[in-house]
This record gives sequence, C-alpha cells and structure tokens, in this order.
Amino acid sequence: MELLKMENTIIYLIRHAETVVENGIRNTNEETQIINEKEILSVYGEEQSKKLSENTELKNVDVIWSSSYTRAKATAKYIANTNNLPINLDSNLNERKLGNLKELGKFMKDKSTRDPSQEQLLDRNYKTSDGESAEDTRKRMNIFFNRILKEYEENKIAVVSHRGSDKILFIKLV
Repeated sequence: MELLKMENTIIYLIRHAETVVENGIRNTNEETQIINEKEILSVYGEEQSKKLSENTELKNVDVIWSSSYTRAKATAKYIANTNNLPINLDSNLNERKLGNLKELGKFMKDKSTRDPSQEQLLDRNYKTSDGESAEDTRKRMNIFFNRILKEYEENKIAVVSHRGSDKILFIKLV
C-alpha cells in the first residue's frame, strides 16, 4: 500500500518536542514500553511547543492528530489551544515498539550507535518479542496517512508523531 497523493491538502508532520532526560535511579516495576509511553516534555520542550504553536502556518490548521504518547500530546496541546481545536489521537502514530531490549541488544551489530531504529532499517522485518519491525511500523503509518488524506482532503492537518516512526515512513517514500 503506497501513500496517497492529494492536491490542496497540507500535512504538517511534527516530531514531539524535547523530553526530560532521566539518568537518575528508576525504582519502578513499569516495563520499558510503559515508561516510553509516559515520557514527559522537559521545560525546554514545553517552551519549544509553545513557540511552535505561534508559527503562522500552524495558526490556521483544520485538524490536529497526535500519537497517544504523553510527549506527543503535550506538544500538540499548544497547537490545539492556539486553534481552539481538540486533539485527535491515533495509536498508528505511536513510536515503534522496540520490545524485548535484551533481544534487540543481541541483534544490534554496532552497539556504539545506540540507535536500534538505524539497525532495523537494514533488516526491515526483524522484530523482538513484544516489538515491531520497521515494516510493521511503516504499514500502520501508511494506514493512518491514507485515511486522513481521504477524510480531510483540502484541509491543513497538524500531525504530531515520533522520530523513529517518521524516519521509517520517509525512507519508504523517497
């Protein structure tokens, strides 16, 4: 399935703002995936989001879509406030699920990069238990964009997502 092309439709694809770096002790029973989903914006990230919402292009959007992750919603809330619009959530915009990090560590050939999404682009079908492959991510992102291109033809659409999933989408497009 390829991404649809529509004339007079504008999509602003926005990566969430900067998040808090947590290097302290993490005394929690939460799984890595849950921690990832709940990650919050830093003070600077909040400032970035506010400044982004003041961008002239984003002052007249017709609809706002966001990943269901906390950091994406926190970025989208400023655009929503500026435009007096609700934030629509779609899990198809969520970051790629890495799954079992021990398995992923064994898969990664270049551990110095600490970028599993880069490694998974070499093998687009590789996934760990409880994780997604790059191809799985690309398919769900395509499902989302094909749907909104049909539903919101001739509209300005703000979409707040994540670097990992956006990168996978764009590599297929170019």
